[in-house]
Order: sequence, then structure tokens, then C-alpha cells
Amino acid sequence: MIELTRKPAVGVRSHANKPAPRKPDISCQEFSKPKKMCYLWASAFKVSGRDARDMNVSIPAQMLDRFATFGELLRYLRRRAGLTQTELSIAVGYSDAQISRLEQNVRLPNIPNIEARFLPALGLKHEPAARERLLQLAAQALRQKADAEATESPPAAVMRSIAVLPFLNLSTDPDNEYFCDGLAEELLSALTKIRRLFVVARASAFSFKDKNLDAREIGRRLNVDTIIEGSVKKSGDQLRVSVQLINAGNGFQLWSERFDRRMVDLFALQDEITLAIIERLKVELLEKEKLAVFGRRQGNLEAYNLYLKGRYYWAQRPQGINRAIEYFELAIDKDPNSALARAGLADCYVTLGSWENGTLPPVQAMAKAKSAASKALELDSRLAEAHATLAYRTTHHDWDWETAEAQYLRALELNPNYAVSHHWYSHFLTAMGRTEESLAASKRCLELDPLDLVINVHMAWHHHFARQYEEALDHCRRTNELHPNSFWPPYFFALSYQQQGRIGEAAVEFQKAIQMSGNVTFTTAGLGHLYASTGKSAEARAIFDELHARAQTTYVPAYDLALVCAGLGWTDHAFEWLDKAHQERSGWLTYLKADPRLDTLRGDPRFNQLLRRVRLIP
Repeated sequence: MIELTRKPAVGVRSHANKPAPRKPDISCQEFSKPKKMCYLWASAFKVSGRDARDMNVSIPAQMLDRFATFGELLRYLRRRAGLTQTELSIAVGYSDAQISRLEQNVRLPNIPNIEARFLPALGLKHEPAARERLLQLAAQALRQKADAEATESPPAAVMRSIAVLPFLNLSTDPDNEYFCDGLAEELLSALTKIRRLFVVARASAFSFKDKNLDAREIGRRLNVDTIIEGSVKKSGDQLRVSVQLINAGNGFQLWSERFDRRMVDLFALQDEITLAIIERLKVELLEKEKLAVFGRRQGNLEAYNLYLKGRYYWAQRPQGINRAIEYFELAIDKDPNSALARAGLADCYVTLGSWENGTLPPVQAMAKAKSAASKALELDSRLAEAHATLAYRTTHHDWDWETAEAQYLRALELNPNYAVSHHWYSHFLTAMGRTEESLAASKRCLELDPLDLVINVHMAWHHHFARQYEEALDHCRRTNELHPNSFWPPYFFALSYQQQGRIGEAAVEFQKAIQMSGNVTFTTAGLGHLYASTGKSAEARAIFDELHARAQTTYVPAYDLALVCAGLGWTDHAFEWLDKAHQERSGWLTYLKADPRLDTLRGDPRFNQLLRRVRLIP
């Protein structure tokens, strides 16, 4: 630190053998008197035509704005006043080491102390802007310190809740968007494996992408106390990743760091960021959690980038699912040992073969899903995503209930924050008739992913199959507010209205669902069943004929045709189509015990035979 040399006092001759001058009294009392005891920092404030000691020369606002902490501004003002470190320490009662801690916001003064000591010592009587800036920085530092202490030391029994927002792309290439999302998603995935953290799922956290919302508002909507946000700048082989930890209660930044690395160091960088956040959150990891979080295989970097692109399009399903498959397969071509890419591929096929999408025959789609998920687990047996996918397949295709539950529980053990496991496990519990357990799993899933469309409408599905129709309608209304452009709320509105006998309203909602979904077969079949069961036989037969004709050129689940037949009272035809659904391994058969639309068939001996074939009764 360069110190400025004091000039001799006015009227005193300077010579080698002059007596030592009286050391000025730099107590607070002395500095409070109207004396020109302090001098301008001449190198920064030398003004033509003025005495360099003139303290009435104001500090430019742009200079004051450069300082981010109380300590930084304090050091600047000390130099400007021409005080040595020792003189300032005597005046304010702070040692140089204490002032250094002030500069780092480690030691913080209270406001009365600043006004009583620092302001007079620094000669800021005629500097209102500097005085206000100093007080502002001190007050800000005190708030941040209090907030950090409040969130960094939670009781042992309290779970930290956190949301990882999509990282901002600062690169000139918009194609790097997938990479930014991928880094954030991998960080989220790592944190979900820690049992003492409550981590909001991707769909809800990423719903704020490109929305300029305050951190406090995001925290309120997601019901979390901490938010992670970041940015990525990628230029050739160089990466600059900035990460911030924010208190969602008041919006204050708790921690931030910038990481400059090369692409070849990407895997190590991910672990470094994760570890930094864990340390900042003061979360103690169990040994098995350390293995889960940091035991990831460092594979081929190009394959990993392709995997990130696959997950980017997977998040845009159903529209992006074919592109997701394309990128996952490219990743596997580059690195046959990529467990992540194989798990992603399994997720794509299990979705294509499920009752919700139904665009591929289940036998074909589920075989591909099993192959990909099994290979993923051969490569990484701790991959919760692959265990959950296999469990979903076992539930909806094999109907091996004991094995399915073991697979779900293993997935939940490996990653208690993986919302999909809770979601799919609740489907299993509904099929088993374990309604209260299913509701608990559904609620847990909703806590982890409060804004996701499928998770929200799933609550309506749960209550519908539990024959709690008012509750189902209530969740439909909530989902419709969040996602007004989705066909799912109208579809479940229609199902519940139908069971309540509100036929006109049900017909309107079915027609909305058909139009909004692009005529997804199960929405059309739902309307056909409604018409059939309410005496509109001609309209129902027309829908049956339409679906039957479509089945000649594209896949139409046999279960859809069985529903219309059941509504029309064509019992024999209904069981014929249900037999075909069994041959197809239709996922709809999982819910034979729960679907109220099949009530007209339950008294037929063939229905119990079908339940036995699906292993739902002994």
C-alpha cells in the first residue's frame, strides 16, 4: 500500500534539524472539529487551481459505485484522507487485521459505530454521497451476514430445499443452449442424491427459463429456501461458468464463484461446482452419497455432449422424443459404455410404449426399453433413473408386482429426490389398491415437482381412480390454471363429470381434449364410451368405426376399442378387444381393478379370468 507523504504544516520551516512536530490528536473528538486535518488523495483528485488538501472536492459517483464492500470503500477513504493504517486504527479502534476482515465482510461494524467513529475520522462532513455509500454498504453487509447465518446453520432435523435454475447462455452460439441446460441438469441430478437436500425436479425449476422473475418470487412458487443460478460462456475449448447461491427468502446472494476451465476438464468441473455448493450449504455427506455424487464415470466428452442434447429434447416430449432418441443413439455410438445415454434411451421407449403416448405397440417399445435400461445398469448399477424405468416397465408390461416394487424401492433408495420414481411408484400402488400409500407418493412427487404438467394432472388421475371425483375436479382446476393449453385437464374433467352424471359438461370437455391433443386415441375413445353409456349409440358406433379404421394404418390400443364396446353393451366384443389388449401387453390393463368405466363388465366371469392373467388377483 503506497502512503502519501505529509507536507509540513503552514508557517513551519522545513529543515533537517527541526524539532519533531507534535503528533496530531486523531481521536474522534479532534476529527469532529472543523479543521482541515485530512488531505485529498492527490493522485486521484488533483484539481487545477485548488489546494490538494481541499476536502470539499466531492468524490465522483462513478468512483463510489466501484466499491462492493464496506472494507473496500474504507481503505479508499483512508488513503484519500492521507491517514496511515495506524492512525486510522487508533481513531476508530480497529486494528489493520480487523479492517482486512471488514474488507471481506467477515467482521462487520454496527451503524452507530460507523457514525460515531469512522465518519468523523475520515472527514466526511462535507461528503454526503460518500457517507451514504459507506452506510449503505455496511447495512447491506449486515443483512447478508444475518441471512447467511440464518440459512447456513439449520437444525439437523431440517431439510434444505433448493432449486437449480437453467444456466444462462452467454455464448454467441444459440446452439449452446443445450449445453447450459445440461450443466444445470447434471448439477441438479447430483444434488438429488443427497438425502438431506430437498431438490425441486427439473420440469418445475426449468419452467422459469427465459422469464425475468425475482428470486424471491421463484422461491415462493417452488417453496424452496435456496436457489442456484448460473451462466456459461463457451468459446472453442474454453469454458467460463459462473454459479451463484441465493437466499430465496430475501433475494440476497449467499455465495458466488467463477470457474474458468477447458472443455476437457468438464467432468472435474462438474464435481468441483457440486462440492463447492455442498460445502457452502454445510451438508455432511454419507459415504454412499459421496459415491453416488462423485463416483460418476468420466466417459467420452463428445458422447456426453450428445447425451446432453438428448436430454434437452427429452424435456420437450412428446414433440422432441424422436430427436432425443437420435441423440442418445449417437452418444452410444461414440461411447458404448455410456450408462447415461442408455438410460435416456430407455426413458424414450418406455414413454412411447406406455398408455399415455401409445404411439408404438407396447411389445416392441418395452422390449427396447428393457434392453437399454438393463445395459445401463450393467454399466452403472447405482443409476436410479434406470431402476425406475425398469420398474415402470415391469408394472405396465410384465405385471410382476413383487419385482416391480423392489425395483421402485431400489430407485428411491439410490435417489430419494428423483420425482419420477415417486410418480411411477404411485401408479403401482394404485394398481394394487393401496390408495392411501399412492396418495402419499403422489403428494411427495408434487412437492418435488410442483409446477410440472404431468405431475399436477396426475393428482386428478389418482383421485379419479380412487373414485374421489370432487378432489379430481379440484386438481383439474389447479392444473388448468398452470397449463391452460394442455389437453390433460379437459380429459380428466370429462372423466370425472361423466362419473358424476354431468353428461353435457363431460361431452364438452372430451371434445376440447380431442381437439387440443390432435385426436389422441384415448381421448376419442373416452368420448365414444360417454356417448355409448348415455344412449347415443349412433355417435358411439361412428367413433368405434373411426378408431377401427385408424387401426388399419397406425397403432390404436385395443383397450380404446374395448371401452367403446363396453359402453355400447357389446360385452363379447369388449372381452375380445381386452384379450387383444392383453396380447399387446397394454399398460391400461394395469388399472383393471380401478377404472370405473369397466364396472359394467365386472360381474362377468371372464373379467376375473382377465384379472388373474394380469396377476391382480390370485
